Order: sequence, then C-alpha cells, then structure tokens
Amino acid sequence: MGFKNFRLQVVGRVLLLVVSVFLFFRLDFKASLMATQVGLGVLIVGQTIALIVYIERTTKRLIKFLNTIKYDDFSEVFSSRGEGKVFDELYARYNDVIKKFRDIRAEKEATTQYFQAVVQHIGIGILTFKKTGEVQLINNAAKRLLQVPHLTHLDHLQADAPHVREQLLTLPAGQSVVLKLKHGKEQVPVSIFMVDLVMRGEDFRLASIQNIQRELEEKEMEAWQNLIRVLTHEIMNSVTPISSLAGSVAADIDDYLEAQPGTQIQLPREETEDLGLALKTIEKRSQGLVRFVHDFRSLARVPVPKKQLFGLQEMFKELQLLFQEELAHEHIGLEVNCPATLQVLADRQLLEQVLINLIRNAIHALADQPAKTLQLDAFPDQDSRVVIQVTDNGSGIAEEAQEQIFLPFYTTKPTGTGIGLSLSKQIMRLHKGTLTVSSELGMGTTFTLRF
Repeated sequence: MGFKNFRLQVVGRVLLLVVSVFLFFRLDFKASLMATQVGLGVLIVGQTIALIVYIERTTKRLIKFLNTIKYDDFSEVFSSRGEGKVFDELYARYNDVIKKFRDIRAEKEATTQYFQAVVQHIGIGILTFKKTGEVQLINNAAKRLLQVPHLTHLDHLQADAPHVREQLLTLPAGQSVVLKLKHGKEQVPVSIFMVDLVMRGEDFRLASIQNIQRELEEKEMEAWQNLIRVLTHEIMNSVTPISSLAGSVAADIDDYLEAQPGTQIQLPREETEDLGLALKTIEKRSQGLVRFVHDFRSLARVPVPKKQLFGLQEMFKELQLLFQEELAHEHIGLEVNCPATLQVLADRQLLEQVLINLIRNAIHALADQPAKTLQLDAFPDQDSRVVIQVTDNGSGIAEEAQEQIFLPFYTTKPTGTGIGLSLSKQIMRLHKGTLTVSSELGMGTTFTLRF
C-alpha cells in the first residue's frame, strides 16, 4: 500500500477486511462460488494477521526501546521505514531519550572516574564497607596505612591487625579512636573516624584513617613546652625568694659568728624578729611549693572512671541542694533544664567533681554582675550523645585566655590554683568525651560537656 500515515493504513486495512468479510457472507456459501468463498476466507485470515502484525510492530518497537533502557544499551538507533509522520516523531523522541540517557551515563562515568581519582590520590585513607565486612572501596592511602596490597573483606585484617578490624566494625558513628599500626619495627599512631551511610536501602560504613604521628609529636612538644613553662614559673616563684631569704639569713648569721667568736651569741631583738620573719617566709613558700607538687601529682593521678548508667535529673537535684545556701547568699538565680528520662554512662563521682568545679567557677564569674543568672542544661544532641552545659551571664572570658584556661596551673583568679579546669578536661577525656568553652566578653560563658 502506498499510504504513509499510520492512521490511514489502519483505516484502509480495516476497510479492506470489512469488505472482504461482507463479500464472504454475501456469497451465501453457494456451491458454484465455493472456491471464491474459500479464497475470500483465506484473504480475511491473511488480512487479519497482517493487521495484527502491523499494529504489533509499534509495540515491538516500544518493547525494544524499553529494553534499551533496561539493559543500558544506548547504541540502538530507531528510524522510520516510511510509516508516516507520527512514527517519524515517535522514533525521533525515542532517539532523543536514548541520547539523553547516553549523555547522563557518560557524565556519570566521568564524575565517577573523577571522584575515584580524587579518592585514590588524597593523603587520608578512605575505606567503605558493608556491615558484613565486605569492602566496597579502599584508596591507596588506606592500603599504605594498613599495609595491604588489596582488601576485599575486613576478615583479612584478622591475622595482622585484629584490633583494627574490631574497631572498624564496632566504632560508633561520629566517633574516632587512635590505634597503633605496626609498620616494620615501628608503631605508627593512626586516627580512625567512622560515618554510617545508607545507599539504596543498604547500610554502609565509611572510615577515614589518618597518620597522626606528626600531629602527636607537635602536640607532645607543645605540651612539654607548656609544662616546662608552668613548672619553671611556679618553682621559680617559690624557690627564688626561698634562696634569697636563706642567703640573707646565712649572711647575717655569718656576720654574727665573726663578730662574736665565743661559744654564745647575743642577737638584738629586732634582728631576731627579722630572722624569724625570714624563716617563716621560707616555711610559707616551702609549703606553697609542697602544695604545688601535691596538685601536680593529683592532676597526673586521675582514677580510671567506673562507669555506670544513672539519671542526670537526680544528680542535678543534689547539686542544687549542695549550692542552695551559697547561691542564695550571692543572690544568684539558678535555672535547671533536664529531661526526666535522660541518662548518661559515666563515673558519677568524677562527673559531680567536674560540675561542682564548673558551677563554682561560674559563681566567681558572677561576683560583679548586678543580675546574676546560672543555667544548668542537659539534653541529647542530634547524634544522641548526652550534652551538659553550664552557662553564666558573667563578664565573659577573653579570647586569648580561652586558649589557655585548660592548661595546668593557668588561672586568672588571685587565689586560684589552675588545677580545676585541667582536671575536669582530663576527666572528660578519660570518659572519651570533650569539655569545651564558648564565651563572649560582656555576655557570659558556657562550658559544654559532650559524652
């Protein structure tokens, strides 16, 4: 047929079929026309089959198009075979869609290759794996740190680094841990940080592994320098006057011994009082030095936390009762916010020690404020970690002081020892938590404990 329009072709085929059926029954099964009627019957069957095949051709093209998308085979090109304008437009749209998918796949592959190149060349080790331990991706840095040429499953670490495998599988998301990896005869410290991901309904874990040898050495050197500076300052403050006074007393006694060579020496009352005052001063400074050594020893001997699960609201009530008289005497308003069901896994005595120290510091910070407010808050954060905050509306802490307040023996109070905050931070570190400060001059200060 010469029709080039699908609609006309279908209408024409149907009309021919109708005419053929009409003629078939018009012959009325006459014996003389039996051969003609049989021929018409065969023609009707043939026309019906041809019509079905013609219509199904479109369906087959559609199935072929869908299979192209299903199997990511975008090399197929659809072309019209003189089937009319409608099919020309349909196949053109098929080709446009296939080209769009082809472009998207090419862009996706280019992006994937780019990110794979970035991941493989960064200096931090990256490792992604399923909860079952099946490794999905490991970059070159992670291979170097773990000393493996390739890794398909975490079980392959069991022989040489079982502690690494254990931490990778059990480390909670959002937390980090420092481990030692054996590189030859050396032990290299690495930090592992864990993130949980969900992709297409399946759980994955992403671990970043970083060599922190240099950072630890720098921190260690900085800590030693700070410690030496503090020790030098404190010891010299005590030893210098002791040495000076002892030298003066020794010189005075030598003078009297030379002036009075006899077995007995007589000293004027005023001189005796001066010597007594000098010896008392030496005693006082010596006691201060002993206290300093005691404080230093207490800082270095924080007990290992005995963790237990307990409610924070009950502990907050005990702290309110403990500071009730002092807060009333200082005219300080206390606001406590804590969910009744909130619990924390910690050493209760050590945590109370930290909070008592922070509350007392806040009371001192409010000494010169006309309206004094102290706030104690506890809540779970977005990662379900317990957070405790102690906030005051005092004068605040200078920015440069915020960087030093956690150093041992650093204090801005005339009678302070500089031990409290250092000890509190160490207690939180032993709980694998953090203690941070946020302060603004003239606005107040917030100390945050995060478990």
